[in-house]
Amino acid sequence: MGRLGILTSTLLGAALLVLTFGAGAEDDHDRARRLRDADDILPLETLIERARTERPGRILELKLKEKKGRVLYEVELIDERGIVWELYFDARSGELLKSKQDD
Repeated sequence: MGRLGILTSTLLGAALLVLTFGAGAEDDHDRARRLRDADDILPLETLIERARTERPGRILELKLKEKKGRVLYEVELIDERGIVWELYFDARSGELLKSKQDD
């Protein structure tokens, strides 16, 4: 993928990022930025690359969630066959925790 394609994908991914920490949207955005700046979570660009490595396709939605004290990225994408997948990554390490077809 060329530089323009990576930039476009990154911008698209950033536009689709939904933060779900419970407070107002601006507070969520600030919290995500603080976590990233403190190296507590991986940058969105890194996560997008990992998701596409695990399951090539077009990203439909990205969410940053907190469950049981763990920060997760949830990635929803559609593969070349039209199947929608949900992938769950540890936001700190980038480890793929779960991958499943969306119903």
